[in-house]
Amino acid sequence: MLSRVADNLFWMGRYLERSEHMARFLNVQYFSSIDLPYPQLREQTLLSVLDMVGIKLNMESPKEEDILFAVGLDSGNPVSILSSVFNGRENARGVRDSLSTEVWEAYNRYYIFVSNYPADVYKTKGLDDFTTNAINHCAIVKGKIHQTLIRNEVFHFLQIGKHAERAIQIMRILISKMKDINELNKWKLGSSLELQQWNIILDCLEAKDMFRKHYNALPNKQNTLEFLLFTPNFPFSVTYNLNYVYKHLQLINKMKEEKPGSLEFKVGKIMNEFRYTEVNDFMDDIDVFLQQSLDKIYLVCNEINDEYFRH
Repeated sequence: MLSRVADNLFWMGRYLERSEHMARFLNVQYFSSIDLPYPQLREQTLLSVLDMVGIKLNMESPKEEDILFAVGLDSGNPVSILSSVFNGRENARGVRDSLSTEVWEAYNRYYIFVSNYPADVYKTKGLDDFTTNAINHCAIVKGKIHQTLIRNEVFHFLQIGKHAERAIQIMRILISKMKDINELNKWKLGSSLELQQWNIILDCLEAKDMFRKHYNALPNKQNTLEFLLFTPNFPFSVTYNLNYVYKHLQLINKMKEEKPGSLEFKVGKIMNEFRYTEVNDFMDDIDVFLQQSLDKIYLVCNEINDEYFRH
């Protein structure tokens, strides 16, 4: 496979996963803030969306609609949902011959929906409709990928991109929400609001139901971080996704020897760090652990780029 093709497939998978997480985070965060009794909490919630996505607005007190537009439909913002969908589609266009018609048409419908969504409707009353449909379009595209593609290098590079990006987005959501929780603790507004934040994190990652079945307890710092970081058989945990990055790398080149310095060796080391780490190991320094872990996942993506995509 040409390195250009592998690169496009990897980033197609990443942009698809990124847009889904951004849409869900925006939806859950925004609607969880509507009934908050404290005005400063609503403002903090909206700023948390900007922080997770990685947007810095050039204004001191951005209006709500400015934040919503920047995250959702701002074509001039390289990390908006619209930009992610557009970039993913352009990567898909570059490998059109490698994809099934069903995958291409599903991705194209996703792009048409997002790019044609009226900005004035989105800013005023369309946020739930927009984000819900964006999430559903992502599910359809990913379903077509699983149902219609041969399990070859095309599929494996798409999956590496998807799982790497999902691990990144899980970490970004946790980092952003930990900042929110730390702010709540400074304001001393009560434990019920902190409980709400743990529930929001689980909702952002479609994890609430499985969390309840797994623990049969209310979410807190210990069990929520444990579930989302280290559960090996839950699709929205970091450990699960690192395992699958490793698995698909091995499937791309079954004959490649895993030795110190190789890409697979480096991914395996990071994967095993998560496998043998417990929440209590970093409870006193959670923010540092999360940021360092995110940096390691970014490093994995850079290593994949150096190994396969330089052209």
